[in-house]
This record gives sequence, C-alpha cells and structure tokens, in this order.
Amino acid sequence: MPVYYPPPATGGAVLAYLGNGDGTFTLKSTTPISTFDYYLVLADFNHDGILDFASSGNSLALGNGDGTFQTPTPIIPNFPYCQFTGIATGDLNNDGWPDLAISCYSGENIYVLLNNQSGGFTQSTVRTKMLPFGILLSDLNLDGNLDAVIPVATNGGVLVYLGNGKGGLTFEESFKDSIGVGPITVADINGDGFPDIAYDEEGTLAISLGIGNGKFEPAYYLGTGPLPTYLLTENLHGQSPTAGVPDIVAPDGSGGVMVLTNTTKIKTTETSTENLWPTW
Repeated sequence: MPVYYPPPATGGAVLAYLGNGDGTFTLKSTTPISTFDYYLVLADFNHDGILDFASSGNSLALGNGDGTFQTPTPIIPNFPYCQFTGIATGDLNNDGWPDLAISCYSGENIYVLLNNQSGGFTQSTVRTKMLPFGILLSDLNLDGNLDAVIPVATNGGVLVYLGNGKGGLTFEESFKDSIGVGPITVADINGDGFPDIAYDEEGTLAISLGIGNGKFEPAYYLGTGPLPTYLLTENLHGQSPTAGVPDIVAPDGSGGVMVLTNTTKIKTTETSTENLWPTW
C-alpha cells in the first residue's frame, strides 16, 4: 500500500530485486522514473502474463518477464498535474482487465482510468471536495464490485465510495475526526467475512468494523508507535490463514516496529451473523 507522506521530489528509479529462494535478493534492473512518480502498483496491464508497473505520476512501464522493464510511457496523454498521494489497481468495470485509480491532493479528485484492452486507458473524474491522502480498492459490500476507501486531510477522516461495476464510484459515507489521518489499510480484522478499515490518527490506531453493506461501526482505538508509516496485516503468530483474524504490523518513523497480535475468537455457528470485536 502507498505511504501517505510524499517524499522529496528528487526523482530516481524503480529498483527490481529478484528473490534467490533463500531469503536474499539480487538487484536485476533499474528503471528511471520522473520526479512525480511517488507511488507504484504492479499488475499485468496488457494481459501478456508479465507484471508491469504504473505510477501515480502517469507512467506505465511494461515488464519484459525477466525482472526488467521497458522505458516508462504516459498512461494517458495530458494527464492533469496535481500533488499525487496514491494509486490503486483493480478491475473496476468487471471486464477482467486491471484498471487504475489515482488520488490528487491539490485537485481534490480521484481519477479513474479504465483499461481499454488496447494499450490505453479512458479517464473519468470523481470529485471528492476534500483533500485525498491516498486510495485503496476493496469490495466493501460484497456485491462483486470494487469500492474505494479514501483517507482525507479535510478535518481528518475517511471517505467510502461504492463501485457500480462499470467504473463508476458513488459516495456512501465518511468518518470524520479532528485528527489527521495517516496510513490506512482494509482487511477482515475480526474474521466475520466483512472488510474492515484500520487507519492511523497520529499514533493512535482507529479500527472501524464493516457490517457488510458498505457501512462501518464507529471506530475504536489502540495505541501504536510514533508516526506509523505503514499499516500491514498478516498472520504472524501461527493461527490458520483461513481464520481471517490477521495481526497488524505498524512500522514507525523512529525506526521501530509495533506488532498487534489478534486474539479474536471466531464463532463457528453457521447461523451467527454477529460482528465480532477483535481483542489484542
């Protein structure tokens, strides 16, 4: 997932490291990128079976299949200039091809780029009227269509937009707070089958549990380390991956890492629809 603190605009390159199978990696390629290519996603955008990368700064680099990439080209011509804060990929119109969504802080917009299956993309704009810090895609209401979760700087908080399966996004609800929102993640944290939202509020982790229809419970709060830069969810303490109760890892700006171990007890009653509250 992207980090929601834009790095200095120094330009640079995308470095690709191939795994050696023993926990070590070897640098395979260095692909120059522009000063605005802050955030990257990987997907097979041209359906050739090889991973490519796309950036928030309107760059698309096709993979060669050996860990190297072709020279980046514009995703679309004349893409609006703005302060990019995130990029996400997924099949937004259910045609089997990966699309893109890019958040623009200075323009208060989300740009949806639908894959035209011919090497290009078609752009549409979602006006948020707030300052988006990034974007995540997930099926929040379990209808088979990807939805969008957008952290915003305006009064702090999170916006939820529901997808229509055709590339459109419609505002559903928002969670507002007086504290600015930092890193954010979407995962089924309590094992009830519904996606939940976890986001940092300047060292406090807010968790809003999904109720399965694109809406969420009021947040409850846990402490994290200072200035978390990511929120990662992974099964770390030996529970079954199918249990659906991931732990949360929060690397922070001081060089430390906090791990929150999920000890939620999963009910096995088939008729139970209770939304369980995780314990840590």
